[in-house]
Amino acid sequence: MSVQRVPVLVVGGAYTGLTTALSLAARGVRPLLVERRPSASTLPKAWGLNTRSQELLNTLPGVARRIRSALGEAQWPRMSHGTSLADPGRRFLDPEDGQPDPQELSSVPPLAWISQAQVEEILRVSAEEAGADLRPGTELISLTQDDEKVTATLREVSSGREYLVEADYLVAADGNTSRVRDMLGIVVEGGGNIGHMYVVTFEADLTRYVKKGAVEVIGMPGSGSSFILDGSDRHTLWVDYFPERGETPEDFTEARCLERIRRAIGDPEIDVRFVNARFFPINHKLAERFREGRVFLAGDSAHACPPNGGQGGNLAIQDAYDLSWRLSLVLTGQAGPDLLDTYELERRPLVRITVEREVELAKISEGRVPASYNPADPNAPIPMPREYLGFRYHSPAVRTEADDDGSLQEDPWTPTGRPGGRAPHVVLTDGARELSTHDLFGRDFVVLAGREAPEWITAAEKVARDLGVGLAAHRIGDRFVDSGNVWCDRYGVEPTGAALIRPDAVVAWRGRRAVGDPEGELTAALTAILAR
Repeated sequence: MSVQRVPVLVVGGAYTGLTTALSLAARGVRPLLVERRPSASTLPKAWGLNTRSQELLNTLPGVARRIRSALGEAQWPRMSHGTSLADPGRRFLDPEDGQPDPQELSSVPPLAWISQAQVEEILRVSAEEAGADLRPGTELISLTQDDEKVTATLREVSSGREYLVEADYLVAADGNTSRVRDMLGIVVEGGGNIGHMYVVTFEADLTRYVKKGAVEVIGMPGSGSSFILDGSDRHTLWVDYFPERGETPEDFTEARCLERIRRAIGDPEIDVRFVNARFFPINHKLAERFREGRVFLAGDSAHACPPNGGQGGNLAIQDAYDLSWRLSLVLTGQAGPDLLDTYELERRPLVRITVEREVELAKISEGRVPASYNPADPNAPIPMPREYLGFRYHSPAVRTEADDDGSLQEDPWTPTGRPGGRAPHVVLTDGARELSTHDLFGRDFVVLAGREAPEWITAAEKVARDLGVGLAAHRIGDRFVDSGNVWCDRYGVEPTGAALIRPDAVVAWRGRRAVGDPEGELTAALTAILAR
């Protein structure tokens, strides 16, 4: 049997796997991705990229341009309750006036309303352009591992041909029923399967009831149904499904689905084209660990949650990005293998918060729509910028300061710049255009220094050469100007200070002011962060 050697084998070709493959390939590590399905799904599946996911994906080649094109004129989705789409008394759940503006937190939209199918196609094309080896119609049969490698048996689904692949590492991106996780014997916590839905996709012209291109999520209390209108003529109806009461997939015939669709629209005569009906399990799972030797769990293989807040896919993208930058640094010799331990240390506590919040949100929702929507209530179980922009990591890959309180979140509207948190967004100008500090982050580590700190720039250039690490350096006030004069305040440094930003736009370390040996400080910080 033939044997192929690859640096990383990715099992699964949806959000998690494709983001991992693209992120690795963009950093010079050519992965092999296998996906059992012969072709990608064109069904919408999930919607919406939050701010954090957009910022990360925009650092990968080809993605930002394609997402902008796919978004077109897509609007912020509105939520409402009513007896049907045609109900003139539908009640809209809009934030109250006076709430903080999430657009202040980033240069990207607070939400990119784009379907999972569209994002996956963008990731697939971009990953192929970057050099990833993508093999649809190929499944994992078995795996073994030792201290040096993972050995996997793969099979072409159409031909039955089997072959071996040896990989330095394997990423399990094979979903909430992960075979890889089961092969490793990793136990999951949580409530398991906590419900079921049937998702009915259809096409119809609904401009009699909503504006063309409307983006809405509509709940119909008491009906067991909710709508998602995604801005095109293809829409989805989410229907309660109770197999424990004897319901079966056979109950969801095309005729029955069309009747449910017309009832939910409130128009028994409207022309509707049935596209697809598929089962959707509602899960509450969190793997007890995200790593077993040289195998890592990411996305739904590591955790699964109800879809109500739309964060499951975002967690998958963020997992994939956070794991892939670490893998690339280890595989290119810039970091020691212990850096990989920090993936679970950082991600699992933050993932737990989101998963538990999504479970609570499902309890107060009608279908996909919460019974109430009050962003002013800090205890409301709805997606909050505090959760996905105000997160804080704690691990050896962060140089935590002596007075750190160990918190997992902070208010993103009043950032502190503490190590472990997302680097704050600050509007900069280079004389020709405006940009965000986040436009400077991505492939490598970045040093941002104050306007009175040229010595940090000199030190960064020397440290990069001496350690053989990708490290860019920018002095705020030199080429990039902080016209609002807020950079020092948001990053918690003086004009003589500096901050070290990781490839995932997380503050890894900061020097609040000038020091006698900036080169030594940076060397010590990077050596520890990279487990050298």
